[in-house]
Amino acid sequence: MENISTKQRVENIALKHFASYGYNNISLEHIAKECNITKPTIYYYFKSKENLYKSIFYNYLSNLVNSLNSSLQNSKQNPQNRLEIYIEVFGQYLIDNPFFGSLFFREIAGGTKNISKNCKRELSKSLSTLNSILQDGVHQDIFVDENPFMIQLMIVSTLATYNITTPLREEVSSLLLFENKKSFQAEFTTIISSLKKIVIKGLQK
Repeated sequence: MENISTKQRVENIALKHFASYGYNNISLEHIAKECNITKPTIYYYFKSKENLYKSIFYNYLSNLVNSLNSSLQNSKQNPQNRLEIYIEVFGQYLIDNPFFGSLFFREIAGGTKNISKNCKRELSKSLSTLNSILQDGVHQDIFVDENPFMIQLMIVSTLATYNITTPLREEVSSLLLFENKKSFQAEFTTIISSLKKIVIKGLQK
């Protein structure tokens, strides 16, 4: 097993608990106990619970934004292909980082009260990237002109919600009275593919 630093272990465990129980329901004492360290050790790396939370959220969010930009910066493909890449990268990042997906969903549902200005700047970068794709599509007479923030919310909320509702979907699908229940338990990669089709179809002229 790869050795990780104490700071990274604190971040990993804190992310898991913040994602599962929310910011207000987790204490530094709880995180320290699971890390098998003292609370002052956490303070050595982070000034407060708020600082820990915002640091985690910013690190994961900035990595997502960097992944989006890296995947698109050298792309000479048309706006439709670039939009597909945007959605794929977003979805794959949530697959690779499921606890961040849960945390992201909590923040969206809670009105983003706990995220920093730096995080909001990162979100604005991703929105700017998406807007550039959409406007290229409009200028090339491929897409209709839609509010980029609405499209962003469609992508983020759909992927984040689906990623964290597996237990609920399993229970609901077990109660369904018709035969075709598999569609309710589609793999996340299938949902990403379906979302691409739905978003692009809605934007096409």
